[in-house]
Parts: sequence; C-alpha cells; structure tokens
Amino acid sequence: MDLKGKLRKGLHIFGPDNRDYGAVDRYDDQFAYVGERRIPVSAFERMDNDRLYLSTQGQQYFGTTDQLGTTGEIRVPVVEERLDVEKRQGQMGEVGIRKTVDTEQVNVPVELRHEEVSVNRVDVADRPVAAGDMPNAFEEGTIRVPVRGEEAFATKEAVVTGEVVINRDVETERQTVSDTVRKERVDVDEDWNRDRSAFEEHFGTRRSTMGTAADTRTFADAEPNYRRGYDAAYDDRYAGREFSDVEPELRRSHSGGDSWERLREEIREGFEGGRRSATREGRRA
Repeated sequence: MDLKGKLRKGLHIFGPDNRDYGAVDRYDDQFAYVGERRIPVSAFERMDNDRLYLSTQGQQYFGTTDQLGTTGEIRVPVVEERLDVEKRQGQMGEVGIRKTVDTEQVNVPVELRHEEVSVNRVDVADRPVAAGDMPNAFEEGTIRVPVRGEEAFATKEAVVTGEVVINRDVETERQTVSDTVRKERVDVDEDWNRDRSAFEEHFGTRRSTMGTAADTRTFADAEPNYRRGYDAAYDDRYAGREFSDVEPELRRSHSGGDSWERLREEIREGFEGGRRSATREGRRA
C-alpha cells in the first residue's frame, strides 16, 4: 500500500480483527512508530479515515505484546531450517591423450618406360623424287623428333589406419552432506509458573526429611536446578529418552559450584515434572 504523504501522527493502528494496537507517535518514509515498535509501511493493508489496518502478516509486529482486557490467542511462529541437497553437473577432472607426428622415409619401387632414339643412315636404290618429297627438298633446317617416356611423381593421401577408443562410464557413489541448521525453540514460562508450586513443595518435603542442618538453602537457591531439568524435558535432543539416558549429558554440561550428586535429585524431579506437563498438554517430550 502506498502511504506516501498520508501518514500522520495520531493515526490509530488496527489489526484484521479490529484490535486497536495504539496510535502513531512518529513516522518517516519507511516506518511508522508506536512507542518503541517500528512497523514497515508495507505491513499495512488499507487506510480508512483515521485508521490504519494491518495485513495478516503485518500483525506479527504486535505479536509478542498483549494488552490488558483483551482475549484470544497470539500465534508466535517457530522457525527451523531444513537441509536440502541438490545435484549439479561439474567437471571433476580430465583425461589427456597426446598425439605426436612421426616422419619416416618411404621407398616405393616403380617401373618407368621411355623411348630410345637411334639414328641410322640407310642406302636405298635410286628412285625419282616423289611429289610428297618436294616441299622440303633442298631446304636446310633441323628436323625435331619428339622422344617420349614416363616419369615418376609422388602424391600423398591421408588414410585412417586405426582408432583410439575412449570409454566414459558413469559411476554412482554415495556421499553424506553435513551442515548445521538452526531451529527456534519456544520456552513457555507459563508452563513453568503453573508447575513451580509443585517443585517448591517437593523441595520443602525433601529438605524436611534431610534436616535443616544438612541443607540451609531456600527454594530460590534450588529453583535453577529444577528449571534446568524442566527445560531439558522439552529439549528435542532428549525427546523420548529417560532421565537415566539423559543424565550423562546433563552431568557433562554441569558447571555449578555444588556437586552433581547434591543437585541430581532436584534436576531429576524437574525433568520428570516437565515430562508430565508435556504429556498433559499433548506436546512432544
């Protein structure tokens, strides 16, 4: 939507469901500002008098803040990357075949014919000069008699005497393409807040059985341990696995000051509680 020259301070912004998200505090050529929120002008679908209406996609710019007195659900997109492997043609190498030219002397025998001339004087009996002899009688000159013969000359012709055959076979090999992909995880604090009281009760019961002398901590001190196990229950890396399988990995990443043995029961209870909560909500765990 082209809002050039139409934006002004005080315009109210509404969602597709007529939800009022507030008024424009300031603006420029590319963005409208509502408090600290910056909304691209491309997020607006239409303008009606003093109202600007967001498109369905544009509503995401207000998707993480709820207002007092409103109802309904807010959808937060969860994004992950997928690895897609394609094939393309490329030169993997080459085979070089070198041709050289060799020169050799070839002798080919050939028979040639030629005329041999011999001149003989023969005496004949006197006879009258015939009419055919008179035109050249008594004339001086040279009589030339051609002598013929064969002579040799060479021509060269290129002929194919053989072939070099190069076979190219297509071989198939299996390769594994590895890369890292990113995936968004949504930590729902609302679930933790709902289950927090159960963990606090577990801590109190456990502390009372151990005695105050053995553990002087409060639940505020132990809460991070319960939360760590709780979050691990929702971690896709540990989906479908029991705590006994997950424990070595959690222990390797443990960097707290207290020993693992002291905190293990609290982390285990957080993990089991998270699994129960996920099952109750119908979510994968």
